[in-house]
Amino acid sequence: MKIFLDMFYKLSWILTVITGFFSIATNSRVNGFFLLFFTITTLSQLIGTYLLAKEKDGLKIFVHYFTIVIIAMAFLISISLMKINIISFILYFIIYNLMLSFILNNYFLYFENKNHLSKLIKTLNLNYFDFFDSEIHIRLFNNKKAIIPKGVSAVGPYSPALQKDNELYVSGQIPINFETGEIPESFVEQSKQALENLKDVLNAAGYTFKDVVQVSVYITDMSKFGEFNAIYETYFKKPYPARFVVEVSKLPKDVNVEIACIAKK
Repeated sequence: MKIFLDMFYKLSWILTVITGFFSIATNSRVNGFFLLFFTITTLSQLIGTYLLAKEKDGLKIFVHYFTIVIIAMAFLISISLMKINIISFILYFIIYNLMLSFILNNYFLYFENKNHLSKLIKTLNLNYFDFFDSEIHIRLFNNKKAIIPKGVSAVGPYSPALQKDNELYVSGQIPINFETGEIPESFVEQSKQALENLKDVLNAAGYTFKDVVQVSVYITDMSKFGEFNAIYETYFKKPYPARFVVEVSKLPKDVNVEIACIAKK
């Protein structure tokens, strides 16, 4: 459904531009077809946003993006009541798309803490639906997306985390400081660093420890189990996620602990 909505939106956007230029070139006044396609474009954008938005914020999103319709209608009324030339029409479209870009970008800043303003302006919002990818929790297609936090790079053929729909699968995190490349010496500090790395990966995907449903822990010395639990309890609260802890003979870079998890919203 998403691909059809995307095609419908882009087609109506293109027809809006074509009919706008054609109507001006023929009689210097915007005609009914321009108003029709402009309305369809705006409504499809509003509906698409609502369908692809987070379920719990669906009503808020709908109300928020209803302002797009109001603004579009205001422009349509004003533009249809005046005679304009080609230059005025181009300026009108530029102003409208700039304003619409700010409105759309407000969504990403508020819900995802991401700034896509320059890209939205560059594409004149034509690729609007492409922005609604796997980071939005209601999707019309199943998909997978690699999560790579800033400053973190995989040292092999794997992703730090993989998101599929509303589930996040985090690879094993060893206690390495990705900014300095250093590894703490003590088991306690290594446990804290591994959990901090786990938190960074979760946060990069918009998750927290509260969303974790299962934790996998690998340690090289089971006698340190009590020390690990004491640190673990400072990061996870009740109800605790499911967990298993196993002793292994060796871990990458000779660290003493490695932690992986699964999170779900």
